[in-house]
Order: sequence, then C-alpha cells, then structure tokens
Amino acid sequence: MTGFDEPERRPRTLGAATVILTAAAGAIDVVTYFAFNQVFASTMTGNLVLLGLGLGEGDVGQIVDNICAIGGYCGGLIAGTVFCGLAMRRWPWRNAVGATLTFELALLLLLGAFWYGVDDDGPLVPWKVVVLVVGAGLAMGIQAAALRYVGPAGTPTSFLSGTVTNWVSSLVELHRPFTWNWNSPLRLVAVVAAAGGNAVVQRLAPDWSFVAPVVLVAVAIVLMAVVTRANSGGLTAGEPQFAPDPREEVPEAGEDEAGDTVGPVHGRVLGEDGAARPAVLTLVSSDGDQVGRVHTEPDGSYRLEPPGSGEFMLVCTPHRMGGRAARPRAAVISVDGHPVAHDVVLGAAAGEPTTPASR
Repeated sequence: MTGFDEPERRPRTLGAATVILTAAAGAIDVVTYFAFNQVFASTMTGNLVLLGLGLGEGDVGQIVDNICAIGGYCGGLIAGTVFCGLAMRRWPWRNAVGATLTFELALLLLLGAFWYGVDDDGPLVPWKVVVLVVGAGLAMGIQAAALRYVGPAGTPTSFLSGTVTNWVSSLVELHRPFTWNWNSPLRLVAVVAAAGGNAVVQRLAPDWSFVAPVVLVAVAIVLMAVVTRANSGGLTAGEPQFAPDPREEVPEAGEDEAGDTVGPVHGRVLGEDGAARPAVLTLVSSDGDQVGRVHTEPDGSYRLEPPGSGEFMLVCTPHRMGGRAARPRAAVISVDGHPVAHDVVLGAAAGEPTTPASR
C-alpha cells in the first residue's frame, strides 16, 4: 500500500466518498442489467461467470454481451490509470483522483445525453444499448482506477467479495487487536440499497434510472474536493505526491555508504493500557531530510530502515482519536549499525505520546 504524504485530515470524508461511489456502482449495474441481457457495468465477477455460462451453453449472444461489458471496464481501467498518472505529475494525489472522477462524470453525462437523445425510431437504435453498456463499463473502470490511489481508504467500490472476506474475517481474528471498521459494512449496505432503490426506479420510471449513478458520482466529487482542500497545505505542483513506504521501498545508500550496514528502527505504538494505537512514524536525518515514513500495523508495530548510521529524529504522529487533534512528538534515535527498538506510549488522559528511551 502506498503511503500518504501526510496523515489525512478528513479521513471520514474520504471514506464517505468511497461509500457514495459504491452506491453509484450498484445503481448503474441495475441500469445495464435490465438494458442489456443481464450484464453488469462494474461487477466483473458476475460478468465472467455469465461469460463462462454462455460458452458452456453455446449462447453466442450471451458471450458477445459479456465481452462488451468486460472490454468496456478494462478500457476504463487503462484510461483511468493513464489519466490519473498524468495528473499526478502536476498535482497532489487528491487533486488527481478528483480530476479522474470528474473525467468519469463527464463520460457519464455524455453517455446519458446519447441515451436520452437517440430517437427510438432512428438509425442508431441498434447501437443504443451497446453504447450504454460499453460506456458504463468505461466509467466504472475509470472509477476503479482512481480509487486505487486513495491509500488506506482506497477500498474497492465494485468488486466486493474481498470486502466481505476481509471484514467478516477481521471480526473473529484472535491474533490481532479487535478494531471495528465502519467503511466495509457501509459499502456493502450502500451497494444493496442503491441497487434496490434504482430497481424500483427502473420499474416505475425507467427513463430516470440513469440519473441516480450520475448524481452519486457528482456527490463523491464534491466530497473529494473537501478532502483536497483540507489536505492541500504545503503541497505544490510537481512535488512528489507519495512518501516511500519502507515496507516496499528502502532508500538507496550513497556511494560512500555502500559498505555501511545498519539495522532497522522498530517498535510499537501503544496506549497506557497496552493496546495498540494507530499512528504515522517518520524518520528524519540530521540534515532535515525525510528518509522513511510508515503507518503502524494493526498490532501497533512499525519498522523503518535508516539509510546509514548516525542520529535521526523519530516523529510519531498519532491518528485523531476521540475528536482530538493529533499532537506529534519527536525523539532522537542513534543508529550505529545495530537494530534499534523504540516503543512509543500514548498517554490515555492527555492523548499525547511519551517516548521511552531506546532499547
């Protein structure tokens, strides 16, 4: 998972955007399901099963329908990934994700204009549903590509089998501290509620069923704008948008340090009751350069890899808890070639960390 460039100041708003986009996926799947031989714009698992069913039964129509849906979605993934990647060369990731979702909204608006604008007796009628399904798949693929860059909140908004698996399993895991996660059940409820609601609209007023996903995507873009505004301080165009995650990328040593082997800085962030506490740990060199940054694991542990020996500043930024703003604390860590164990204990009453001496 790619690390954030700084702790999120609007994590709930960011999570709400993923819930709204999940609802949009459920709503648009209803439109394509009724319009085009029971295929889905976003749920590729269902399309793949139906494709296999069509192959097994020799149903050419079913095969073509599902290939159109899958092809549209894959095309959207390519377009969304390229668009978001190019945008991140100029803007912070939050701006880039918001711009990509706006790209999705523009595509949906064009698709809606085509859908409502084609005369039922005109020459384009045979292509009307094909354009709807392929275009809706493109939009959902763009959305999925954008949400890949939303760090820990970048949860899937269409393929929810993994969400069910991870959430239910986390409820009964015995080797990790229990932490309730609202985002996963809310997304599951959202996709069911949006699909059910839009099915009612489809039955009573089918011409309006395409409006719901468009409105939901627009609402998600507004939420992303709020997140972008809250987290825009200190970031300018052209700067790196992601901090390196030490679990995936270790800074390369300079030529004069090539033979300098050092141990990791590791430990846990705990409360006074001994329970794990979520936080961001940042390692800063004596020159003021950030050389490592990582979020704690569910058990409160962290691991940072210094690029060489020397003194470093270890900054602990606890996540917001109980409505209080996190107050970072720092400690000087001496690295001399051996592993350095350093725990951080957060005071339960004051909500501020204390940093015991390194071991």
